[in-house]
Amino acid sequence: MKILIRNTVFFILTAILSLSTVTCADPGTDELSAYFDTLNVSGEQVWMPNYNTGKVSQMLLKFEGDRNVDVIVMGYTGASTVGTGKIEGGILNFNVAVMNDSNLLDSANLLYIYFNEWYKVGDNGNNIVMTPAVKGNVITFVTLYNGTTPSEAIVREGFSGTSSSLTGEYIYYLYVEADCTISVSEEIKKTDLQYTFEKFDDLSLKRGWNTVCKSETYTTTGESSYSMKVKNPAINWVVQRTRN
Repeated sequence: MKILIRNTVFFILTAILSLSTVTCADPGTDELSAYFDTLNVSGEQVWMPNYNTGKVSQMLLKFEGDRNVDVIVMGYTGASTVGTGKIEGGILNFNVAVMNDSNLLDSANLLYIYFNEWYKVGDNGNNIVMTPAVKGNVITFVTLYNGTTPSEAIVREGFSGTSSSLTGEYIYYLYVEADCTISVSEEIKKTDLQYTFEKFDDLSLKRGWNTVCKSETYTTTGESSYSMKVKNPAINWVVQRTRN
């Protein structure tokens, strides 16, 4: 998933910076609820990447196909299906079953898998803390349109750009079994890659479903910054090819 997102970002950044005029699109100023007791989505238009444009405002095309959708989580023994849905005529509907203990990861594994980039090298992740330590997991949406293996991922993403940078926002649906807070005590810099992972101390999660927004900003100087917040901007559902 991370490779897929970054490939999209670098493609768009290269495209918009090749133009003399950059058209910008707000990734979503309208805030939706970031907390859910149950997770059911209906009537959402799905989009697909447009690789034939250099304008952020034209980067998506309306998807009009049909797909079967599986909602999965990664556990200790592999992937499990926790919900199903369909895309019919480009419109997405799905529901997720009540998460049970067998679908959840302990706090150490949850943080290592989904917040690994914020780990301080040589610190065994002591700079990132969940208080109190509770179980949880993140769901992923995949299609089975060829009837066998996942061929596409469905993600929620939005982009905005300037003449020198591109920012992408991506939504993670994170479930936790009780209220908790995740914090990172210090900024993490990976100077060899020119990456900065910003510290945060206010990732306050509520029991049930939370939308966590990861923001990635790429610049023409090669520098990139990353942040996490609990928020739910009105950005699009996008179908992305994961394998041929």
